[in-house]
Amino acid sequence: MAPRSPRCHALLALLVLPLGIAVAAPGASVRGGDALEPVKSAIRLKRFSEAATDLQTLAAAGNADAQYLLAIFYLNGLSGPKDSAQARKWLEQAANHGQARAAYSLANLLASSDPPDRDGADRWLARARELGLSTVSGTLQNSGAPVQLLPAAQLTGPQTRLEGLWLAAESGDIASLKVLADPAGIAGRDEFGRGALARAAQSGSVAALELLLARGAPVDAADLAGMTSLMLAARQGDADAVGALLKARANVDAADRNGNTVLMHAAASGKVQVVERVLAAGPNVAARNVQDWSALDFAEVGGFSEVATRLRDKGATALRRTTATTASTPTSVQRAAQRDLYAGWPDVAVAATRPTTALLQGLLSRGADANATIPDGTPVLTAAAIGGAPPAVEVLLGAGAQPTRADRRGASALLAAVRAGREDVVAGMLAHGVAPNGRPEDPEPPLVAAARLNHVGILRMLLTARAPLEVRDQYGNSALILAARSGNLEALRLLLEAGAAPEGADKGGRTALWAAARFGQTEAARLLLERGASIDHPDGAGMSPLAAACAAGSAPVVELLLAKGARTDTHTSSGDTPLLLATAARSLPAVDRLLGHDPSDKDAQNQFGDTALIVSARNGDQPIAQRLLRAGASTLLRNNDRLSAADIAGARSFGALADLLKGS
Repeated sequence: MAPRSPRCHALLALLVLPLGIAVAAPGASVRGGDALEPVKSAIRLKRFSEAATDLQTLAAAGNADAQYLLAIFYLNGLSGPKDSAQARKWLEQAANHGQARAAYSLANLLASSDPPDRDGADRWLARARELGLSTVSGTLQNSGAPVQLLPAAQLTGPQTRLEGLWLAAESGDIASLKVLADPAGIAGRDEFGRGALARAAQSGSVAALELLLARGAPVDAADLAGMTSLMLAARQGDADAVGALLKARANVDAADRNGNTVLMHAAASGKVQVVERVLAAGPNVAARNVQDWSALDFAEVGGFSEVATRLRDKGATALRRTTATTASTPTSVQRAAQRDLYAGWPDVAVAATRPTTALLQGLLSRGADANATIPDGTPVLTAAAIGGAPPAVEVLLGAGAQPTRADRRGASALLAAVRAGREDVVAGMLAHGVAPNGRPEDPEPPLVAAARLNHVGILRMLLTARAPLEVRDQYGNSALILAARSGNLEALRLLLEAGAAPEGADKGGRTALWAAARFGQTEAARLLLERGASIDHPDGAGMSPLAAACAAGSAPVVELLLAKGARTDTHTSSGDTPLLLATAARSLPAVDRLLGHDPSDKDAQNQFGDTALIVSARNGDQPIAQRLLRAGASTLLRNNDRLSAADIAGARSFGALADLLKGS
């Protein structure tokens, strides 16, 4: 594996776990404690949007570790588009709150920007040193060469040196390893019993493995779960790393605390080349088994047919019984390599998130509770609905799992699956008889969630299952209103054909047409009008759909509504007309269409006495002022403060506009 370049930004300080999300490495400064536990639970279940929401709350409250992790989310696009500007913002806040890794990551980010900001990089690099993370010498690079650590004499404190060693082992930073791989560092272990060699093995850095072994790293050292570096490399499926460790005479016959051998871990990776290397290392490797499980069983359960064939060729036998009678399914559920991520999870929960159901069925047949929960209170069924395969959900339901049990946010398993976009899981749940309306206490009905998130396939399934159409979220939004807001024409058609009422309104009196107008969704508005939506239905503040489109500055929607006969003389509760709102939105195209359609209200005044011309003067908007003057707008009218448009333009130093208004 090639060393990572400085383009990895803050990911240099992170360990990528099997779920595909970057979270802090053991021993790193992002430990989180209780405050970050909900975030970690959401990450385990791949609920990245939920994790990001929690991080936003914690970050806004000043939690530096949350600010740092939120920046990583933005850098990697874990809950939306990548956004380096937001990442930089949160890195700066975290660094200003004393988060050394954030300062260092920010220095990397600036050094690798295009063009590089070397002054900024050096400034934040100095801040990282002040905070105790002395990680680079001189200035940072953006050439793709590995960033160098400072000489050992300049590193402050043994923990900083140890963490620097671990980071270098993970990223394949050989120059840094040469500085830091002293006897004390090599002997160092984190709370899970893993040191630098284990990190190099798991990340697949052969050069780092060779250097650490040459410096005296014990090749067969095991972590608290009995996992050796060879097992970690085998489980990761890295043949080169496995080869390097075998060359150093790593014990190929070792087994972890659950009895799983190196070959079993290799089989679980699904990589034939890795299995071949392990098989070649010892004459009796294929015959080893744990209780009545063998490496062949691991390959078959994982669905790795090529690996299974190779193992059979070497004489391996499958010892597993049928899934209905399995009495000795390994209770570890292959968790050892991820012990830190799944700490505290019952075995049935881990099995429920695996791609096949053999382990899950075996555990349930031995009495495992289908209604068990993970540490944050999430039911196993919900965990499977989000992170597992559809058959796992069906197995749990068949074993008595209750679909109406809520997770820590009050959501049923069906709602969780809808929010996650798990169309396959939703289909299975509905086919199993799960009610399409979720539970009455759900934060939002599944149908509304599907519309809000534009999951059209799921929306269609729920409608086919006769989900109630007029259910609402806490704001009174129906699925139709949300589909109109997003402009999802397919969802709109499905809902209208199912009988959704176009005149249904939210708690603010806003209809689907109003929402389409306010969010500039021209085609959605057209479809709703074709299906009988009332064109002038105002919201609770008296704002009509036309006024809403004007407030949004959406000229195409304004044009459509005018063509369909929308009234232009309506007033909101504060007296604003569509023309006043379009002027306030600084939309010259919308103003032009309104004046071209009916210029009669060009001098209408709101409750403050403002006319459209006065509003344009306040905004310094000369093009709109000129258009209003051409339509005959009066310059003599004054507002409740006795100020004319010219007075306001002059007071705001819009000299050219003031002269124009005085001369008209």
